[in-house]
Amino acid sequence: MTERIVVIDDNANDLQVIRRVLERNRYAVQTATSGEDGIALGARIPPDAFIVDYRMPGMDGLEVARRIKSDPQLQTIPVLMLTGADAARTIAEGLNAGADDFVTKGSENEVLLARLRALLRVKRYQDQLRELNQQITRDLQIARRVQEALVPSGAFRVPCLEIRSAYIPSETLSGDFYDYFVHDNMMYLFVADVSGHGLPAAILVSLLKSYIHTEADPNTRLSDLMSRLNDFLFSVSLPTQYATAQLFRIDTSGNLCYANAAHPGFLLFQRQCGKTTFLEDPSPLLGAMPKMAYDERALKVASGDTLFIYTDGLTDRRTANGEFYSIDRVANLLENNRDAELNTIYDAIYSDVSQFSATDEFKDDIAFIVTRFH
Repeated sequence: MTERIVVIDDNANDLQVIRRVLERNRYAVQTATSGEDGIALGARIPPDAFIVDYRMPGMDGLEVARRIKSDPQLQTIPVLMLTGADAARTIAEGLNAGADDFVTKGSENEVLLARLRALLRVKRYQDQLRELNQQITRDLQIARRVQEALVPSGAFRVPCLEIRSAYIPSETLSGDFYDYFVHDNMMYLFVADVSGHGLPAAILVSLLKSYIHTEADPNTRLSDLMSRLNDFLFSVSLPTQYATAQLFRIDTSGNLCYANAAHPGFLLFQRQCGKTTFLEDPSPLLGAMPKMAYDERALKVASGDTLFIYTDGLTDRRTANGEFYSIDRVANLLENNRDAELNTIYDAIYSDVSQFSATDEFKDDIAFIVTRFH
């Protein structure tokens, strides 16, 4: 494809000389005798490069370069500036204004062409990178929509409980994940945090969801299910990938059992005593090593109790002053809203998390589930 050059020079003779040189070398050339006209030419159909005279009446070459580089449509187009001398001050002013290179008027034509070719070569590389980045962005957006489709609805209700959940990724694709579903009259809650971000983490998230839904069985101990999940994740993940996870199973009589894989503890607000307990269970990571053993724990929940499960992005949030988001804040909200509807509790937690002024450096993916038992 023929590359198009816009040449801007108030001297008609110089303009024609440069035009002939460029056209002999198979460039398509458009010319302008003023900065205003040259920029207007470029704005109509952006060229592959500008060649601009340094000294012109009215809008000089410096101002032309500034305007080109401040225009979002034109700023990536190289500017080759023509000068009457190689004075250091002239070159510095031009480069500061946005020129990409210089050629002294009167130089051999081969020097002009060589510098132009060098600028066009760099532009082609940059155009390829931009196109690749745009394609990656489009692919990530598609993957993001797929990942969001894997996360269940933010509101869920069955006769024995109701759920509200939040999913706040820090990047286009997140390694945080949760799921809840009913299987054989058992309610399953699952939360996981896959190491890293981006596409590799998102792929593992989809594999975890598929495995849990396929292997969930009321006759299988959760500790055994977690061990099998560990071996599966180890077999399909990269050497640097692992996850933390919690898996809960609740029957219609309020019997709750759970298994943990190095995941942060959870909160259980018990209506009868009006207190919130933080429960944690030290255990191996998921997918880091094969053939790991996990424990199953059991609890009894009653009507009015509230379960809060989360990923560590919540408590990793940190202000510029070094203050971390404390899980005690959520515990207090559960106790202070003991008589409130679940939606009110959820809104209070979400608002508290959102208003906590964490710096970008300490913002991670966040997922949490609030479950109220009936």
